[in-house]
Amino acid sequence: MSLKERSKQKLSATLGRYHDCEFVSGEGCYLTTTNNQKILDFSSGLAVANTGHCHPKVVAAIQKQAATLIHPCIGNGHYEPPVTLAENIQKTIGTTPYSFFFSQSGSDANEAAIKLAKYVTKRKKLVAFTGGFHGRTLGSLSLTTSKMKYREGYEPLLPGVSFFPYPITYRCPWGKTTEVDSTKAAIDALNNSPLFNTDVAAVIIEPILGEAGYYAAPPAFLIALEGICKKYGILLIVDEVQTGFGRTGNWFAYQKSAIEPDIITVAKGIASGMPLGACIAKKDIMDQWTPGAHGGTFGANPVCCAAGIASIDIIKECLPNVTPLGKKAINQLTTGLSNHPFVGDIRGEGLMIGIEFVKNKTTKEPHPDVIGTILSNCLKQNVLVIACGLHNNVIRVIPPLIIDEATLQAGLTTLIEVINDIN
Repeated sequence: MSLKERSKQKLSATLGRYHDCEFVSGEGCYLTTTNNQKILDFSSGLAVANTGHCHPKVVAAIQKQAATLIHPCIGNGHYEPPVTLAENIQKTIGTTPYSFFFSQSGSDANEAAIKLAKYVTKRKKLVAFTGGFHGRTLGSLSLTTSKMKYREGYEPLLPGVSFFPYPITYRCPWGKTTEVDSTKAAIDALNNSPLFNTDVAAVIIEPILGEAGYYAAPPAFLIALEGICKKYGILLIVDEVQTGFGRTGNWFAYQKSAIEPDIITVAKGIASGMPLGACIAKKDIMDQWTPGAHGGTFGANPVCCAAGIASIDIIKECLPNVTPLGKKAINQLTTGLSNHPFVGDIRGEGLMIGIEFVKNKTTKEPHPDVIGTILSNCLKQNVLVIACGLHNNVIRVIPPLIIDEATLQAGLTTLIEVINDIN
């Protein structure tokens, strides 16, 4: 019986998959299957393997820590790895002191952020943005609208949550046709919205919508949002689960906007595949969370934190290359797909790139029907890509940050050829 067949017999059918590959190993930018197919991974394990697969420095850090201390439980005392990791992440954030609560995932991190914001402000309401993805546990799911099927069957969700339109300039919620006009309309709507008031504990936003299609919030909008939050004493939570740890060319995507979040949530690229997330809050906020108000048995696991320490060291070395590589990738895609009738938009920051497919470039009607063919045909050519989008009509290109220019260009050439075969 094949691994795929055994998997379907024993693992929950609720697990969604883009592909049915049977993986046995990974190295660098490549995954290898049971039939010895070597595949270039343009998904980075869903934006997790920023340092590539099984990076030697990460493997060595995991092995060394696992041979020394695996799980004393953070509730029993103190140990080195989470402290060092927090100190190292602080250096990527800046001089304003932050405090860290380590968990196992992005959803966990957002749950912690929700609880912290409510606990500190003593307020009940939350504001999120349409299209946001913040996790699938009940609290984080209450803030998630990237796909409504995630919410179906679980109501009632967390009460007191309202949604404001995400400032998508390509599909402007206010009907504007230029980026400048769309950004202005978004800021005007923000300033006039009754959703933001002194009853709101926190606002949560992805600086770039991940699951919903890789749309970036204009820097001016994030600055205006920060101003609104300060005006009403609302805590600003920035969800950097997918955008963090070098993915966009900065350590964190919010840093392109010169804002200073009250709370930052991270996971995915933090530890190169080890299950780790963090709720990071300004120290004066975190210090108001009294002992026992939140916790978790596996939080700050030393092996995961050791992987995180090694990951930051690796990302630090390749970070200067991310923005130049991203620009070259977008130029290659734009040139190669300029005449394609279904390619409506190519956008991205660093190595977080989206290609949106539409049936008509004027009406921008989504074209999800081509996505499955693109994913399948790319895989046949040994390139693994995945999709996203509110309408499942966006191909996302998120290779490991360690990728070199030649490998990136070769993978993009294959992707372009596959797309150009569809008309």
